[in-house]
Amino acid sequence: MKTRRHFLKNASFAFLGFNQLTYNKPSLDFNFDLEDFAKVKNDETLFKLVRKSLLVPEDMVYLNTGSLGPSSRVIVDKVSAAMRELESNPVGNNWGSLGNKMEAVRQKVADFIGAEEEEIILTRNTTEGINLAGSCLQLKQGDEILTTNHEHGGGENGLEYLVKNKGAVIKKIEMPLPVQSPEQIIQLVRDEISSRTKVLMLSHVSTITGMRMPFKEIAAITRPRNILLIADGAQAPGQIQVNVKDLGVDLYACSGHKWILGPKETGFLYIRKEVQNQIQPVFSQGSYKSYSAASGTRNVATIIGLGETLDWQQTIGTEKIETRCLSLAQYCAKQLKEMEGFKIISPSDPSMATGMLSILLDQAENKVIYEKMKEQNIIIKLLPKYNAFRFSFHMFNTKADVDKMVSALKLLL
Repeated sequence: MKTRRHFLKNASFAFLGFNQLTYNKPSLDFNFDLEDFAKVKNDETLFKLVRKSLLVPEDMVYLNTGSLGPSSRVIVDKVSAAMRELESNPVGNNWGSLGNKMEAVRQKVADFIGAEEEEIILTRNTTEGINLAGSCLQLKQGDEILTTNHEHGGGENGLEYLVKNKGAVIKKIEMPLPVQSPEQIIQLVRDEISSRTKVLMLSHVSTITGMRMPFKEIAAITRPRNILLIADGAQAPGQIQVNVKDLGVDLYACSGHKWILGPKETGFLYIRKEVQNQIQPVFSQGSYKSYSAASGTRNVATIIGLGETLDWQQTIGTEKIETRCLSLAQYCAKQLKEMEGFKIISPSDPSMATGMLSILLDQAENKVIYEKMKEQNIIIKLLPKYNAFRFSFHMFNTKADVDKMVSALKLLL
């Protein structure tokens, strides 16, 4: 005969089990799929739906997509479902239905950036893409690599490898703060290129200032000279529209987990068909496919999630997203211009502006203000090279987010 204590114990376990199942559901009522975003015609309503789909707490002002972007629950659920399907029959599904879905992502990436499928390699991030290419460039002792002093450390790592192992020389263009015009940058590139320059690596959107690089005009300089033009695209796709053919770049590396808002540790590398004979990383030996003898087993679920994220972004509209990001940055810049204690170091020229805005502080310490902002649930980017901050405005942000950040900054300064 069961005792009362035994009954209560079993009942408690039953309740806890049920509660665990219900607790794992999202805290907000959210059961949307990609098609539901397509049905929304009003832009403001659409971006509110995007914000609701994120796991970022409602009271958090998240302005650091430039470091890591938050994925939508729609994407998180897709990745989770793929992981569950994979583990139900690992071999059968990995090299079967899920493997086919993973392989289809290369074409989705190609469509997203205006490339061809046979020009796309799937990677884990921008750094890996640049390093894959950098490690196999055919350079000789004394060959020159031209870049700037505003590049990300991940990209620079690949260049330093060439210095150490091939005897190449790195030359850096000193970037103005802020840049005044595209012509200013183009002239700096012209002035620094020499007969020894073999590679030019630049960020499509600067990680320091958010400046958009005039690649099309720069490619017109490098292509006739057979200078390999490499684009660090970490900060571009997902906030601005990208067409690599129009830009004229030879290589383009990007992460899926910043502005694209995809799963973490996803990315891609574009290698222009005409230069592929010069760049043959071991990772792609024999094939650019998602899974090959050289790449080995991949994280099929997150790669599928990257493809779903690209579908999601195109459902919302890449032009619409770019307009939203730019308008929020402009709204913020207008308010900041009325304040003192810092200098805006992002370009004001519309052709070079993006959804990123950076300020250089006069006297206040950026680390102190950064921590005070974080205490108020306002997440921004501290720029370690300068006494500065960077604000990243994505489609899910609002003018209310900007107002809250600006008000906090004003009080702290």
